[in-house]
Amino acid sequence: MLMVIFGAGASHDSAPAHPARGHAVDGLGWRPPLANDLFSNPAHAFSHIVKEYPKLTHVLPYLRQRPPGKSVEEVLELLQDEAKDYPERLRELASIQYYLRDLLFEVTNQWLAQTDGVTNYAPLIGEILRLNKTKEPVSLVTFNYDLLLDHALESFGYHPQAPEDQFKAHETLKLFKPHGSVDWARTVRLPADVRINRRGLIEQADTIKLTNEFIRAGNPLSADSDPSGRTLFPVIAIPLQNKTEENFACPPSHLTHLKERLPNVTKILIIGWQAKEAHFLELLRAKLTNLTHLMVVGRDATDADSTLMYFLQQIGRTPSPLFRYTGRGGFTDFVVSREGEAFLRA
Repeated sequence: MLMVIFGAGASHDSAPAHPARGHAVDGLGWRPPLANDLFSNPAHAFSHIVKEYPKLTHVLPYLRQRPPGKSVEEVLELLQDEAKDYPERLRELASIQYYLRDLLFEVTNQWLAQTDGVTNYAPLIGEILRLNKTKEPVSLVTFNYDLLLDHALESFGYHPQAPEDQFKAHETLKLFKPHGSVDWARTVRLPADVRINRRGLIEQADTIKLTNEFIRAGNPLSADSDPSGRTLFPVIAIPLQNKTEENFACPPSHLTHLKERLPNVTKILIIGWQAKEAHFLELLRAKLTNLTHLMVVGRDATDADSTLMYFLQQIGRTPSPLFRYTGRGGFTDFVVSREGEAFLRA
């Protein structure tokens, strides 16, 4: 059974620059940002989202003007630690969750518009299905909040469902989003006659209680509640350096389903993922008992080697054969050169 793991590098390199549009697509507009660029806003494309959440301004300088060598995840982890005895931090972190939800939802729509809806996800999924002669299930694990992969899946007959029913969306393609999704929400436990908008929820972030009810929110930018009037909160995990099981942001049934699948996984393809999710690696180390084939796609050969070595160290075993893509163009070059065909056939 095949598992494909996508990280931020996959969405960032999900489409090449459009030859007729140049810089508008080539990193200055709505190209999906890497983690360290989530808050930088170099082309001022995200300014209207920042202005929606005043408490975000309390911490943006920490996230934008970081000390040399310090990552966004490290800064966010420090802020989360400080929230233990400073309730205002919880309101700021809630603002970050809303900001990330709004940002990556709009990034999805703007990027698809700028690329004419063309991304590398679709041809990759097409090759996986073409070479999957036995029609066995394929697990797609993405740590990205955006909907770029979801959009590509829909062109292959994938029918999006409510989170609890997600694995009914397609007979073969099974999508896992351990860190949440921009179109997911959890209902807030409130008295039946009480309604609170997003700014009100942020103000009460130190006291609100979330239910275990996950819903598909549709267009999150225009809704603070579902059609029945229930108040909603984004299902977005804060990006942290030392990720633990508490960072999972998905229905518990998804983790159960994932654990059941892992012993049957024999091949893993990693694209644009740095393998820093300790909680996910712990699952792999415990359950991934039959892995025989591994391939890593990074932004270049050095990046792929680094991820490969770290991943093998963390799972505690070395499958054979190992495939490592060494092309210069990352996800884009990997797809257009069809370098994954031998691996997918194996």
